[in-house]
Amino acid sequence: MTDRISVNGAARLSEAIHKLTAMFRQHKYVVVSLRPGKDRTLDQNALWFALYQRIASMTQIGDVDEARKYCKLHMGVQILMNEDEDFRNAWHRTMKHLAYEEKLDLMGNNPLFGPDGFPVTRLFNRAQGIAYTNRIVDDFTAKGVVFDDLLNQEAA
Repeated sequence: MTDRISVNGAARLSEAIHKLTAMFRQHKYVVVSLRPGKDRTLDQNALWFALYQRIASMTQIGDVDEARKYCKLHMGVQILMNEDEDFRNAWHRTMKHLAYEEKLDLMGNNPLFGPDGFPVTRLFNRAQGIAYTNRIVDDFTAKGVVFDDLLNQEAA
């Protein structure tokens, strides 16, 4: 059983203390890891979903899920291939031989990897997440998709 809590206010701090206390009482041994900083998943995932929505509405790529799968396969996989030797080796062993459509399908909801599909963006560190955002924006801006309003909200 693993819990992950981002503490960003008094209520979340109280929740974390409560869960830690309950887990200690039940198991008597608990491993705790702490780090300062913002959780990538909160802000970046919200921005990515907005980007996928915009891509879906301004292109012929399909719905939001299709936009997400496309971005994961074309931008996200490339980032990990360039920066993570273990990922690159595993990709070559397990995924490279598959047809394009199969790879694309595996990026979304499927029985093998679940509702989030093949792990790509969830493996990113913060810098890789920023690079992913930039690649999406650069690629689709060149195709006429406008993201300025979404990116201005991100900066605010």
